[in-house]
Amino acid sequence: MKEDNIREYFTVLIRWIGIAAVAGIPSALVVAAFNSILKYVIARSPALLPRAPYLIPIVGAFLVGILFLRWKPGSGGEGIPSYIIGVNRDWGRFDPVSTVLKFPATIVTLGFHGSGGIVGPLARINAGLSSLLVRWITRPFKSDETGYVRTAAICGVGGAVSAIFHAPLGGGIFAVEILRKDTMRYTDLFPSILSGCAAYLTSFFLLHQSPIFSVETPSLPVPGKLIVWLPLVVIIAGGFGMTFIIIFEKIYRLFREVPGKQPAAAVIGGALICLVWLLNAKWILNTSMPLFAAIGSGDITPLQLSASLESQAPVFFLTVVIVKMLATSFTVSSGLSGGFTGPLIIIGLGSGAFMTSLIGIDPGSPAYFGFLACALAAVLGGSMNIPIAAIIITARIFGTQYIMPAVFGGILSFILFRARTVYEFYSTSSS
Repeated sequence: MKEDNIREYFTVLIRWIGIAAVAGIPSALVVAAFNSILKYVIARSPALLPRAPYLIPIVGAFLVGILFLRWKPGSGGEGIPSYIIGVNRDWGRFDPVSTVLKFPATIVTLGFHGSGGIVGPLARINAGLSSLLVRWITRPFKSDETGYVRTAAICGVGGAVSAIFHAPLGGGIFAVEILRKDTMRYTDLFPSILSGCAAYLTSFFLLHQSPIFSVETPSLPVPGKLIVWLPLVVIIAGGFGMTFIIIFEKIYRLFREVPGKQPAAAVIGGALICLVWLLNAKWILNTSMPLFAAIGSGDITPLQLSASLESQAPVFFLTVVIVKMLATSFTVSSGLSGGFTGPLIIIGLGSGAFMTSLIGIDPGSPAYFGFLACALAAVLGGSMNIPIAAIIITARIFGTQYIMPAVFGGILSFILFRARTVYEFYSTSSS
């Protein structure tokens, strides 16, 4: 009997390793290709309308609406809700056409300066590709592919998130933790972490890629007195996360009433993004990586802000949080393809920087980064209901010396704000 158990466990392990390799390695390749193409399109798209570059978002929205959303609405949207439904309801099966079209739909949306992130779309793309690959591989063996396909979809997301953040443990947990509020299954978690390791090794050693989100922080210890402020940081940052959920839901409902659907809704979303550009807030659009770098370094001068805005740091950071909420809601609610994780990272950093500017903490100091780490983990942990993944990803971005504020933010925010998640309403409305 023991020999049979050992043989069964060994077979399961080999199966997990095989699925993890099939999902993780291609996930890293897709992330690298996507990131390179997106950077190129972001840099070149304003040249299409040199006299009126502020109209670029509406051009991109029209192209996405007419070429992709009118035919396959599933190629738009955030990505994670589709993944949750596909795994929990459909056993890891996704529409293959929507999977393929989501790649160019996201490139055009974000490359033409729609506001959104890359985690959600890449998670959905790699979940679909991984499940499809495993279906092709297992079909000749005439075996029951259902469990394999579901595991492959989870591994695809674990691999994608790991390649983005270079956090195999965080990516593996993210893929499983986001499926349910309160529980994680080891049979999902272990292969997902293995896939994350495969993706990370491929990204770092084979492709020589750097993590897309990283911050250079001082090696000095975080001040112990910082803990006095952390509950307030969690409440403010977590509250901003909840505010984003409310704003998104209201704007999403308005877009559901648009007559003619696509490309009409997408064009309206693009037009609203144009207004953000005209209001001199271009730095908030697309993936906001220059803004991420500026807040993450404590130096906002490269953003070339107006003198009045640059001199009023609390007003600027509050503006960052609010405008990012609106711009992302305009983009995703209209059906365009963009993720929530990247914008929530910006909202988290903006929340932490807002608090430091009010209290008078020096930008670039250990305390400054401690506030940012706590706020980031609080926003991700509360609004996405992924406290463990939020802690690990935050520690990967800031360094292990900031694990204490990350733990505080991720856990306390989850306890306080777990009743709502940014995906719950969206998943229900989209199904």
